[in-house]
Order: sequence, then structure tokens, then C-alpha cells
Amino acid sequence: MSDNNAYRMTDKGRSEVSARPGLLKPGLKGLLAAVGNIASAETLRKKFPKAGDIAAALAQLARDGYIEALPAIAAKPAAAKPAAAKPAPAVADDDLDMSSLFAKPPKEPTLHKLREAEGTISGTRRLKAGYQISIVNRPGRPLPARSGGKHGILLIDGHEAEALQAARDLMQAGFDVRGAATKAEIVRALGQKPLPDLIVMDVDLPDAVGLDLLGKLHEHPELKDTPILVVTARAERDDVVAALAYGASGYLNKPVKPEVLLRHIKDALGLP
Repeated sequence: MSDNNAYRMTDKGRSEVSARPGLLKPGLKGLLAAVGNIASAETLRKKFPKAGDIAAALAQLARDGYIEALPAIAAKPAAAKPAAAKPAPAVADDDLDMSSLFAKPPKEPTLHKLREAEGTISGTRRLKAGYQISIVNRPGRPLPARSGGKHGILLIDGHEAEALQAARDLMQAGFDVRGAATKAEIVRALGQKPLPDLIVMDVDLPDAVGLDLLGKLHEHPELKDTPILVVTARAERDDVVAALAYGASGYLNKPVKPEVLLRHIKDALGLP
């Protein structure tokens, strides 16, 4: 079994993640939740370096029907089936080129944006743990899911335990969740359609500057209308102002209760 083999959760896997307590042990259940729509042994090993034999655990989950292997993309078209080359444009269209996402820094927020952000929190005397900024731009009507079914959320967080817990909570609330922590994982998660309907991100990331990433996501033509919630342990006034000026729809300070995060996500999507 190759570390590059990609997997996704099956319906049985989603049911298990939502079940309390479920049939799987907590560690295996956490790994199942991390697989989400797509993951490989290689990416999961980087995310969970102390998790043991991840390849064997994935194999066990696959045997039990909780995940399934995604079809490998052939390096060259099979000679016996030349007609298979025809869908090539559609396959390319199903993937987005996000490789240039980190190529250049985002534009600095304008003075107008900074003043707007300052005005948003002008009534706040002091920031402290649990401080939250309400949604800045709540849509006038519910945003449709890009998949046509469940709304998809990209969870960008370098803190393993917090990310797994948030992913479980959001999946139990009926969302499809993808996870990412590093530049490579973010590019990979965004390179596949459907794009997320909302992004939840920390600004403390292993190999990326969070505010720069926030600005790049907000400026990208495919993501400029996608709500982005910043959920972080930082609570300094300047951090909040910068995040809002770079395009965040809301700002929550960790630790965040599941029901609070869910309420802000629904607000950002215009959901009841």
C-alpha cells in the first residue's frame, strides 16, 4: 500500500463519526474524522507524527468499510481505452490550480478597511479570553452549498487535538469538513472541487503567516465571496483589527464552545 494512496470517508464512516460513542476507539475515530473528503497516509502522518502505523490503521478502516480508496490518476492514458482521453478537459476543470496561492504577499489593507475594522470593535473596552466579534457581513439570504448538498467547511488549524474536535462537532452538525494545517495541505484541499462554502482558520500555523494567508484567500477570484472566520488564541486588539481588515467575516477567541462556533458559521452562511 502506497503512502500516496488517497482515501475518503464512506457513508458508514460519516455515521460512525457522528455516533456517540460509536464502535471505534477514540484514536481510530479521530483518524477517520481527519480523512474527511480526501487524505493519504503521507499527509496524515505529517499531521499526526505520533500516531503510530497510520497506513495500517487506514487499511483497517478500509477493510471495515469506513473509508474507501480513491481511483489513482494514471500517468499516461491506457492503450486499450483511447476514448478515456476525451474527458481530460472535464477532469482538469474539476481541479483548481492553487499552486500560486503562496507565490506573492497579499495587498495591504487600505486605510478605509482599517477604519472600518476599528469601527467594528470601537465599543469594546477590553479584549479577553472568549471575546468574539459578531459577523461583519451576514448575507441577505442563505448561501447555497457549492456541492448542491451539504455545506462544505475547510478547517485550517495547526493544533491537532483542537482541529479534530472541531471537525467532529461540525460533521455532527451536518457539514462536510476538510482539514488542513500546512501550505501543502491547504493548496491540496483548495485544489479540489467543490470549493468550501466557508473557511474556519487559525492565524497560528506551522509554516504560513496566518494573516497573509487570510488576505490571499480573500483576494483569490474563486474565494473572494467565501466567508472566512478567524478562530484563534490571539486576543490583542491589533490582531482583531488586522483580521477584519484583511477580510475576515468574524473573529472568535479560543477556547470556543461548539455551539458558539456553530452559531457563527450559520450566521456567516445566512442559515437559520
